[in-house]
Amino acid sequence: MAVARNRVLALAKGGSSRIPLRLQEAHYRCICRRFVSTDPSNSILNPLVLRLIQEPSSSVKSVLDSPENDFLGSSRLSWKALVTSLISSSSPKKAQLALEWRLEKMNKENERDPDFYIDLIRLCGELQNVPLAMRVFTAMEFQGVKPTVTAFNSLIEVCISSHNMITAFSMFEIMKNSESFKPNADTFFYFISAFAKLRDVNSMEAWYSAKRAFEFSADLRTYEALIHGSVNSKCFDFAVRCFDEMMLSGIVPNAIILDNMLEGFCKRKDLDELKKFLTVVLDKGWEIKWNVVEKFIPIWFESGEAEGMEEILTKLNEAARL
Repeated sequence: MAVARNRVLALAKGGSSRIPLRLQEAHYRCICRRFVSTDPSNSILNPLVLRLIQEPSSSVKSVLDSPENDFLGSSRLSWKALVTSLISSSSPKKAQLALEWRLEKMNKENERDPDFYIDLIRLCGELQNVPLAMRVFTAMEFQGVKPTVTAFNSLIEVCISSHNMITAFSMFEIMKNSESFKPNADTFFYFISAFAKLRDVNSMEAWYSAKRAFEFSADLRTYEALIHGSVNSKCFDFAVRCFDEMMLSGIVPNAIILDNMLEGFCKRKDLDELKKFLTVVLDKGWEIKWNVVEKFIPIWFESGEAEGMEEILTKLNEAARL
């Protein structure tokens, strides 16, 4: 555990602590109307958020120390709502100070519940603040809380959301070389999803192969990321292979996958395969959005194949109305 702590500390020291500050406190009244939650469960939070926006950054921690805010010590949901509200009000610096206050309070109370630390790490991801997430992780270990796969995965999520892939890779190497917190299916999914969003098909495929090498099978969300990334990268052949593989494994595609496959067939102007695909969709009773189908109709007219699609389009339109 000490080795892991030292390596994580080294990564933390190498990170950047900069957070873009876009404070617009002079306009807080307009901002308040935009972000305050109408959810009754958050009614106690709204006055606190309003006050934090009005107060200078130097007063954030003293406001949180007020006795009327003791409920923050035990409510995880409140912290999520608090941080997202401050971020949406263009107060990321205050959100960071709030998380720092939370960490300091947990340290003083010798908090040993790993879930509290994991939740705090994930909230650092809302700010794309890798150094603070590392501080939370090392504080957890300092309290004698053993690292878990979930804790490492949360750190990787923060790194990826912050576009800090080098640190994410380093965290993966720590996990891979450990005995107690080996990478799991979620670990690989985060990398696959990240490269899918970056339209880096080669890296996406490499991480998918690595996932299978670790004997983790693909699930619906993995196929969704693979197919979405392939279609957006104009590598539709790989999307077709993934779709066929998914079908063989008995996984039912969701609407996002079906929409992406439809888009891929249309962009490639492969009308024969498109007809087969839509026929399967109808036969299986799967749902596909008519507005997605509709936007590709001009492509079929341009190809001179619209007439052959008439029957299928009619059935899809009827199914959409049910």
